[in-house]
Amino acid sequence: MHTGWDVETGLTGLEGALILIAFVIVASVFSFTILGSGFFATSTAQDVVYTGVDQTSSSLMIVGDVYGYRASGRDAVDMLRVTLRPSAAGGKPMDLSGSVLTYVTQDSLLTLRASCPLFSTVPPLPGRWSVCDISGTGDGNATVIQGGESVTILVRVPETDAAVSGEPFTFTLAPPAGTAVTVSRIVPSRITDVVILA
Repeated sequence: MHTGWDVETGLTGLEGALILIAFVIVASVFSFTILGSGFFATSTAQDVVYTGVDQTSSSLMIVGDVYGYRASGRDAVDMLRVTLRPSAAGGKPMDLSGSVLTYVTQDSLLTLRASCPLFSTVPPLPGRWSVCDISGTGDGNATVIQGGESVTILVRVPETDAAVSGEPFTFTLAPPAGTAVTVSRIVPSRITDVVILA
């Protein structure tokens, strides 16, 4: 006798409902994971953009010529003079006191320490660099350079690492925040007491 109720059909419907619920749960977990990853990637990209804008607005550029000073008794350059200023008007002030200066020739790689105090009209000792002049419309603080100011730095390498005639050299001044400035020059064949480096 048939009662009108089919056990197999009821179980199949219940199983289908359970499978559908499982799919919905799995889909919601996947969508939450994908949305979370998207939000994280967007936040990271935003941080990168802000950091890039901050670095660009805080960079230094060379003003005028780079000068070299002859090492005593040698045809080599052991001291350099370069004037720098912020590249962007209205950029953030840059603190030079924590800057790292590296000097590279064909035979040497040096990290030069800042003089103490950083601002001095006396040339720095070998292996050091200093700020020897500051000019412009800023507050006159030699360690923090602002828009409208320019600073002149002296870089002095040990005589054993002085660049000789025809030798290329590079020095890089990397402030704690902002973009590093790199100066690459070649020592001319004829060295006078003060020479313009091209």
